Amino acid sequence: MEGAARMAISSEERTLISRAVKRDPEAFAQLYVRFYDQVLRRVSTIVRDRYDAEDVTSEAFLRAWNAIPRFEVRDVSILAWFCTIAERLAVKHVKGRRPSIAVDDMLLDLSPEGDPVRCLEREADIATVRSALEQLPMMQREIVSRRFLHDLSYDELGVATGKSVGTIRVIQHRALKALRTIVSANAGRQPAPVKIGQ
Repeated sequence: MEGAARMAISSEERTLISRAVKRDPEAFAQLYVRFYDQVLRRVSTIVRDRYDAEDVTSEAFLRAWNAIPRFEVRDVSILAWFCTIAERLAVKHVKGRRPSIAVDDMLLDLSPEGDPVRCLEREADIATVRSALEQLPMMQREIVSRRFLHDLSYDELGVATGKSVGTIRVIQHRALKALRTIVSANAGRQPAPVKIGQ
C-alpha cells in the first residue's frame, strides 16, 4: 500500500528515534537535520513570514526535544509528530488570524521565460485559489494543504490530525467541493463535478 510504504520508517530512523528518546543529543540533531525542511514547509503554509516560520519551526524542535522521552516508538515516521507540534505552535503564533496557505507551488509553469499573458493569468489564478482557500474552515484548509501541497497520504494525515481515514476523505471531499463552488462563483460559471476518489 502506497500510504503504508511512505509511513514506514527505516531501521536507521528507528535507531535514531530510540537513541533520541534516551536523550541522545547527537541522534536528535540528526533527526532535526533530516526533517527540518519538511517541518518548515508545513509551518510556512500557516505562518506566511519566512523568518517567523523559521522561529516557529525552531521552537517546535525545542519542544519536541523536551518531550521526546515520552515519545512512543512505532512503525511510523516521527515526522508526523514533529509536524503536529509545529502546526499547533504556528496556529498559536497567528493568534486567531486565518492562516494563509502558500499555493504558489500548486500551480505549474510560472517561469519568467513563459508567455507574459499566461504568467499574468497564472498569477490571477494563484490569487483566486489563495482567496478561496482562506474562506474554508480551518480543518478543511489543513487537509487540502497537507494532502495537495505536501503530498501526505491519508494514513499520514490520520497520524497528524488524529482522525480516521474515512473522516479525512469526507473533509477533503467537502473542501474540494467548496473550493470549486467558490472559484466557479468568482469566475461566473457552474462548478465542475466532484470526483469522490480524489
